[in-house]
Amino acid sequence: MVLKVFLSSTLRQYVPGYNPSEGAEFSMNRKTTVSELCKLMNIPMAKIKIVMVNGKSEPFDYELQGDERVGLFPPVGGG
Repeated sequence: MVLKVFLSSTLRQYVPGYNPSEGAEFSMNRKTTVSELCKLMNIPMAKIKIVMVNGKSEPFDYELQGDERVGLFPPVGGG
């Protein structure tokens, strides 16, 4: 199964060589949850506020099926 992962702003620092226009592609041999994917990418889950899978908000325990687009977003600060 292939996943295309897109990281927003500060999350990009956790993936060396990350190209925001292309995202990162991962091949998985089994179904994987979003939280397992985050661990694989060395992104602390505490740094992620929103998970989008194919344009739909999903929880960290969502089981990825493959051939999906995953977007990870940090909290937005403001003042």
